[in-house]
Amino acid sequence: MKKRNTHIDWRIFRKATTSQLNQKEQEIFDLWLEEDSNRRNYFNKARRYYQSEHADSGYDYQPAFSEFISRTKIKKRNYLRFTQIAASIIIVLACSWLAYVVVNTKDYQPLSDAKPIQAKEGDVELVLSSGKKVLLKKEGEHEIKEKEGAIQKRNGVVDYLAYKNQKSKYTQYNTVNVPRGTNFKLVLSDSTVVTLNAESSITYPLQFADNIREVSITGEAYFQVKKNKSKAFVVESNGTKVKVLGTEFNVDAYKTNEGVFTTLVEGSVAVSNEFGKSVIIKPNEQATTSNNANIQVREVDVNRIIAWRKGMLDFEDEPLGDIMEGLARWYDFKVFYELEELKHYEFTGAISQYEDVNELLRLFEMTKSVQFYIKGDVLLVKKAE
Repeated sequence: MKKRNTHIDWRIFRKATTSQLNQKEQEIFDLWLEEDSNRRNYFNKARRYYQSEHADSGYDYQPAFSEFISRTKIKKRNYLRFTQIAASIIIVLACSWLAYVVVNTKDYQPLSDAKPIQAKEGDVELVLSSGKKVLLKKEGEHEIKEKEGAIQKRNGVVDYLAYKNQKSKYTQYNTVNVPRGTNFKLVLSDSTVVTLNAESSITYPLQFADNIREVSITGEAYFQVKKNKSKAFVVESNGTKVKVLGTEFNVDAYKTNEGVFTTLVEGSVAVSNEFGKSVIIKPNEQATTSNNANIQVREVDVNRIIAWRKGMLDFEDEPLGDIMEGLARWYDFKVFYELEELKHYEFTGAISQYEDVNELLRLFEMTKSVQFYIKGDVLLVKKAE
């Protein structure tokens, strides 16, 4: 059975509302509509809303908009209670003061008047076993001496293959720190390929031990593990361990997450937590470990989760707070909210890393649920009036 195309490029959807699609875009859009009858109803309501917004007549657009907004799946989620009352008071007071300063600042520009927010690419930092820090630019070639070997950087990729067949065993560790606004790829000494998302890091040995291959990460990383039946590959992050022999998987362990999310693309992996629990997941499954003993497993859309490897942020019915965190890592801006509840509104969409993020935010504003204001590298989210 052909896999359903559950997503549509938001730029195509928007152009369709004004009948501005070219032939290729029209074919893509028609195919998307045909896959689900509900989509045509959704589109018709969106188009009616758009036309009513831009009409010069006295047309009453509210009925059309009410229908459209009911389909956007904007929801509110329950809030978690703070367990420490004293800490809660401090947090609330601090946040209230900060929110007052931010929200009452008058020199913010509405999204319609603001300059496009551009993604910012920083330099990747390599920390050698000696503690020396080397900044790595994506362009050009670079050779870095480390012990009796040399780390190579070519075409934006760092590789440690020079240590693969070294007779001397090097147990020293290196660390790669990836800043906001970029991602980075490296090849470990066993030929395993690791792609790091923005604001992530990995620590690894120059050479792996005889009986195990072990690394640790923060943030998010995609692993293409070189198969070796006699030497398991282990990824550690925040008390979670992912153990494999050879496979492809994604680990999302950002500190702002409520847990560590391990998503399997192919092969098989064992995921364990600090409580001694362990599960084995299959392709298209995701294991979630958190601060309790249970490990949750669910089926997921793998292509959406690993879209970041291709420079895409793809989300479906996700809270605005999570979406903005992902955008902030790419575009390096700070986000503040007029109301805490705004973080829990849910949206669906996709954007390429180097596109004008303002366009995506304008689509969010079209739902009449939120408004965005910009001042430098600070973005303020307010409830639509």
